[in-house]
Amino acid sequence: MRKRTTIEIDEDLLTRAKRALGCATTRATVEEALRRAAAEAEHAQDERAARQRRYFTRLASHVDEKVLGSEEMWR
Repeated sequence: MRKRTTIEIDEDLLTRAKRALGCATTRATVEEALRRAAAEAEHAQDERAARQRRYFTRLASHVDEKVLGSEEMWR
């Protein structure tokens, strides 16, 4: 699905982005920048989730279930 949108873009920033991304047109530059931003955010989210899973896996080895279920837990 395509959507036509009119936006104001800083020309110097656009020129720098075109050069950095290797794109010839404004449209290609904007689309590539959006693809990269989305991929980076999704990767970061996946990494956070993996770190949380590793943390909870390690946490299980440090928890004493008998203490958690006893009055000692609340002292």
